[in-house]
Amino acid sequence: MNFELTLDDYTLILNALHYYKKVEKVGAFQKYDEKAINNLRDKMSKQLIPSEFSFDEYNSILNKE
Repeated sequence: MNFELTLDDYTLILNALHYYKKVEKVGAFQKYDEKAINNLRDKMSKQLIPSEFSFDEYNSILNKE
């Protein structure tokens, strides 16, 4: 699968995900909790802006400073 997103598209999706974390979910949508939404956000960011570091390695570098 190949997607071509602009930075504006990505920003719109991030804002929608942020809002979606705050609303009450019913039925089958309850499985999309904050953790699932954050994992999707992180997965998208890693694909959009690749790095030689994993997300956990990057966090550990930031926390050392």
